[in-house]
Amino acid sequence: MAVQVRIPPALAAVHNFIRIHDKDEIYEFGDNLEDQEPGDRHCGELAQGPTGRAKKTRAEIKRDGIAQAMWISYQEHVNEGI
Repeated sequence: MAVQVRIPPALAAVHNFIRIHDKDEIYEFGDNLEDQEPGDRHCGELAQGPTGRAKKTRAEIKRDGIAQAMWISYQEHVNEGI
């Protein structure tokens, strides 16, 4: 833990060093905007207005199910360690 706590400040120092000594580097990434894994992926569609009550309820049920499964998995993991 003593080493891990030093990582964020070290990364901030490296970031600041790069920003000070290579100010234009941030603009060099713009040439590589192509999709690195092209394919026929379905990413969904944008909504046309606010979410309806039925969709909200369905999402809440799914969220709660995921949370419950994570909690059960965590409890099993904790009990195995005892």
